Amino acid sequence: MTTINFHRSGGVIGNEIQFGINLNEIPADEAQHLTRLVMEADFFKLPENLAGQATTDEFEYTITVEAGQSEHTVLVTDTTMPKDLAPLVKELTMMQATR
Repeated sequence: MTTINFHRSGGVIGNEIQFGINLNEIPADEAQHLTRLVMEADFFKLPENLAGQATTDEFEYTITVEAGQSEHTVLVTDTTMPKDLAPLVKELTMMQATR
């Protein structure tokens, strides 16, 4: 079983997002897409805290992925986000907008 917990805070207007997704409970094509994005980001090898000094007008993201016996959490901001992680963050943000 794989789950993704996503939390976005900060930003100019403070539009907070927080939700969890169990990949076994969503359509298979969506689950495969999210799994691919996690793998392409090399998520489990990212440092836990990449946030640094966040400014008041940028978002801060906390992402936790639990896959089998593995669990990893990454904290990033808009300016410190690794390029390979951006597609996953964008997808998770868009998923919340359509829920």
